[in-house]
Amino acid sequence: MPSIKFRTRLSLAFATLVALVCIQAGFIYLGSERVTFAKQHSRLASDILSDLLELSTNKQRLRVWASQRLMNGDAPIEARDRWLAGMRTSAASLHDLTQRDLAWWTQASSARGTPVPEAATQLAASIDLLDANIAEVQARLLRLEPLEEGAEFSSVWQQLNQVFDVTRGRDLRELVNGAIARQREAVPVARKATERAVEVLRLQAIGLAVLTLVAAVLIAIRLNRRLQAPIAGLLAGTQALQAGRMDHRLEVGSRDEFGQVAEHFNAMAAELQQRRSDAEAARHKLEAAVDARTAELQSAHVTLQNIDQRRRQLFADLSHELRTPATAIRGEAEIALRGADKPPAEYKLTLSRIVGGVEQLARVIDDLMLIARAEADQLVIRQDRVDLGLLVGDAAEQAEALGALHGVGVRLDAPHDAQPALVHVHADADRLRQALMIVLDNAVRYSRAGGAVRIGWRELDGCVEIAVRDQGIGIDADELPTVFQRFTRGQRARAHRVDGTGIGLSIAQVIVSAHEGRIDIESEPFVGTTVRIRLPRFDGTDFPTAPEAA
Repeated sequence: MPSIKFRTRLSLAFATLVALVCIQAGFIYLGSERVTFAKQHSRLASDILSDLLELSTNKQRLRVWASQRLMNGDAPIEARDRWLAGMRTSAASLHDLTQRDLAWWTQASSARGTPVPEAATQLAASIDLLDANIAEVQARLLRLEPLEEGAEFSSVWQQLNQVFDVTRGRDLRELVNGAIARQREAVPVARKATERAVEVLRLQAIGLAVLTLVAAVLIAIRLNRRLQAPIAGLLAGTQALQAGRMDHRLEVGSRDEFGQVAEHFNAMAAELQQRRSDAEAARHKLEAAVDARTAELQSAHVTLQNIDQRRRQLFADLSHELRTPATAIRGEAEIALRGADKPPAEYKLTLSRIVGGVEQLARVIDDLMLIARAEADQLVIRQDRVDLGLLVGDAAEQAEALGALHGVGVRLDAPHDAQPALVHVHADADRLRQALMIVLDNAVRYSRAGGAVRIGWRELDGCVEIAVRDQGIGIDADELPTVFQRFTRGQRARAHRVDGTGIGLSIAQVIVSAHEGRIDIESEPFVGTTVRIRLPRFDGTDFPTAPEAA
């Protein structure tokens, strides 16, 4: 037989308690209705008695007022009107109260299966005569005048009493006095009935509360016994896991929720045991990785030392680059100032050489400033729509003049299937021309005399490519990854040309990257080098499409 789920046991227990509470609430509600019903009758009886007494008192006051009116006429009219109004108010209240009392008796008799008491019916019928009696009394008192001399008081007084006490042939004094007597007897009875209803309600509430409490205690004891063993086993299991005994398992003694918890606990313990084994293996693997990383850091340390060495070399090169034009400027100035006055033509020649030295010094300083701004992300690029054909042609002309000085030919290879004037890029023309001239300058200066440099461009998917090819000394394969590093020059470059700072290609890369482009170098020693610059093609918007990586 399958065991009952603990959830089901708990639901049944709660359902039992809820049912007991609902039964208790039902009994209390019914008892409160009975108390309210009895209390309503007690209040009605008390109010009827109070109004009857008030009516009888006001009628007696009017009798006294009438006697005073007959005897000497010293009877206030305001008092008469006030007591008549009080009688009418009492009569109206009695009419409402007796109807409610009759309705109460009708409901109570229907619930008990007994007839309505005759006294309740008689009381309602007697109250109906009050309005007529009050009207007769009021009419008689309004025309009541003091007795004339010689008039007989007894006969008039007897007529007045007849108006006060008899209406429609019935003696109202007897009816009112009888009703007062019956209400005086009914009020204590109604109060006792209310007290009995309250006592019954109290006993029922106490009994049901005790029953609910006993049921709750029994359910709690039952559930506690059912919970002790599983919780103790689960606590022992967690303590075992905390102590590191991953092989500890709980006994699955049932198929209820606790049995499922035991199964899940055992599965968790097995997984933790596996995780610990995996963690040990991972730790050994991590140690091996740390050893490998340590070796990499040592290698990086060596690299940093090499970089520091290059930095020292850089400062030496920069000192040389800055000192050479500065020394030349100083020498030219000292020669011009030395000795007697010279002809103006000689001074002009000296000043032109000084200007050349200053321009060389300014170029070195500009290169250094550009690198510093790029490192601080402050390089200003003023992009505009640039005609690529004109820009490349202008750079080729400048490079051709430079090549003539070194015996190197420069040729522009324009595409045959495109119109240069219709191809544009989004660029800073001066900066882009600077990058092209750096590449062309390198191509000319590192080419042998009689060699050739070719510059051309073509349209690709979403971008344009500018290619500069030379037949120079080339670059060794192991030096290609570092050609864009600042102040780095290869062995062939230093052997071919002692001057130079090694920052030209770094500057070109900074400028091309600022245009969202890319620059790549292919080279073969003793054969030549090809530099490719790819830029986004201008498509008529302010946001050109960046070229994809090659």
